[in-house]
Amino acid sequence: MSEFSKLKLGKRLTAIEASVASDAYDHIWDCCCDHGLLGFQLLEKNKAKTVHFVDIVPQLLIDIEQKLKRFYMGKNKWQVHCLDVSKLPLNKHKDDKHLVIIAGVGGQLLITILSTLLPLASAMNIEFILSPVHHNYQLRQFLFTHQCFLIDEFIVAENKRYYEVIHLKPVKNNTQINREQSISLVGDKMWDFKSSEHHSYLQQTIQHYQRIAKNPNIDVSEIINAYQRLITL
Repeated sequence: MSEFSKLKLGKRLTAIEASVASDAYDHIWDCCCDHGLLGFQLLEKNKAKTVHFVDIVPQLLIDIEQKLKRFYMGKNKWQVHCLDVSKLPLNKHKDDKHLVIIAGVGGQLLITILSTLLPLASAMNIEFILSPVHHNYQLRQFLFTHQCFLIDEFIVAENKRYYEVIHLKPVKNNTQINREQSISLVGDKMWDFKSSEHHSYLQQTIQHYQRIAKNPNIDVSEIINAYQRLITL
């Protein structure tokens, strides 16, 4: 047992790790997920043939690689990549099944990254788990427009903040999906209103957009109405 089997992840990364099925992927790409902690757990539990650690900060990856060489040399397959997430070398493994996990970045940055990755992913066997720190609605609009198939979604509360986790698969070229299969703009399937935390998160979200609505140059009435309709469901 390595020291990484004893690592305690935060609630969000723990929930993401638990949602990843064992032996379901050839490659899992841990992108910007809290200093490689998620990747170490995925590696420890053998959840893919190869776990890739991706970040744009060289020193961070040097530290990660040193730990990997110390604890996992010759035991598990891993690779370290210092690059922009939008430039993942997925084409090198185009016949394999991939899971790309991106957590801890903003929704607008995720949109920029996915604008490059989704066209490539639509011709390959790739799934994504996304957990932005903000701009969830805008990200969901983007995913809905790009015909992404929803696999799962859930909410995680951690340190008095709420995070959405969206597990999706890009649709193959020219394939149509119905509305039930697509990404909802407000996450219809992730809410459990028996949970006080979910109630709190919804109220916080509505209040956030109500504050934005005070600016007469910004119209977010459609967004507010969409979230308020959840209360009556």
